[in-house]
Amino acid sequence: MTKIAFIDLVFRWPPTGGSSVDIKNIASGLQKRGFDVKLFVPLFQEYYPRGVINEELPFPIIKIPFNRFSFNFSTATKRIAKAVEDYKPDYVFFGDGYYLKPYIVSRLAKNFPVIWRFYAYEILCIMYRLYKENELCRNNFLLDQKECLQCQFPDLEMYKEIFKIILNYKLDDSDFHHKHEFLFSLAFKSSYAEIVKQALKDSKTIVVYNEFIKGIINNYNPDIRIILSGVDTKTFHPNPNGNYKKSDKTTVFAPGRMVDLVKGFPFFETAIKLLSLKRDDFKVLLTSNDSFIKFHGLRLRTDDFVLFDWKDQASLPEIYSKSDICVVPSVWQEPLGIMAIEAMSSGIPVIATRVGGLQSAIEDGITGFLVDPGNITQLIDRLETLMDDTNLRKKMGEAGRERALKEYDWDLIIENNYLPLFV
Repeated sequence: MTKIAFIDLVFRWPPTGGSSVDIKNIASGLQKRGFDVKLFVPLFQEYYPRGVINEELPFPIIKIPFNRFSFNFSTATKRIAKAVEDYKPDYVFFGDGYYLKPYIVSRLAKNFPVIWRFYAYEILCIMYRLYKENELCRNNFLLDQKECLQCQFPDLEMYKEIFKIILNYKLDDSDFHHKHEFLFSLAFKSSYAEIVKQALKDSKTIVVYNEFIKGIINNYNPDIRIILSGVDTKTFHPNPNGNYKKSDKTTVFAPGRMVDLVKGFPFFETAIKLLSLKRDDFKVLLTSNDSFIKFHGLRLRTDDFVLFDWKDQASLPEIYSKSDICVVPSVWQEPLGIMAIEAMSSGIPVIATRVGGLQSAIEDGITGFLVDPGNITQLIDRLETLMDDTNLRKKMGEAGRERALKEYDWDLIIENNYLPLFV
């Protein structure tokens, strides 16, 4: 039986992002096909709940404990590599993670074929986004490391962050786990970019979401494959009873971590406010978390805004089933945009921005509409078009469902894309 060791440095369940969902589906899909799979995760809850599993998963998980000092380039590499080596896998599949990833990849690649999965711009951008001053950043960590450092740590900020860690400073900063891993990976050293390049070369295969990411790393590995994330089309399906409505209002759903500005909430909110001056026949559903509620909750607590907890992954199919239109207003180069695919699978038309993987997922005018990022006029126009035409919503929703079944169903993606990696 072929053994596959999955590694993910930020995995938690229930998830707060698409990468954990992706890893769970790949691992469980391969296990159902006869592979022996095991997931290795750090158990390190300072700054971010790494390794916290609150629901049963269908495959075994090995948790490796760390604290804020031991989760570093040396100790983490040794402990994680040792656990994987003891398992003696035939393949290693490295999922999400940041700056420790290259060290572990190169260590394990000495003995096992390693498949490296990119989920966004981890390692390529300290901010994880390749987005600066409201536009796509043309630099990346492999081009000009000094510019990246200045972007994240201007002046003496890096030393301040180090002292915060040493003093166990409790920081209300959702990105602090990025900063911690960056510092304890010594990613600020001039040699780190070469460590990343070597790890890319050491990998057997690199998997990315789109051509944009592939283009950045294309020179470092001959086997880079574009494999999209999938959707459970049995879980995310059209409401058999038709559109669910508690009122006559059209329901607009904006999923995703709206607390993150690159997800486009300011752009979306402005469009909604302007549209509400013209009409009052719609309401908005938003996924949120504690930080989002802290900053936006009070003014959004009206009859026309309903907030849902992003952490409750199991509730998403029901929310989609209550929706008439899905909006994905990202302003960065969204690597994939799994929310749009979930909406299509649920039979809902999608309005998304013309960025990253979203522009490949959505067929403009067929499964929904594409608008320019930040273009409020376009977004309002497309919203009104769908609000005013029930038949068009139905037609686009059906086309989206068909596309999801043919191109994004997890069983098809496992069979056509992942099985060939392990033979």
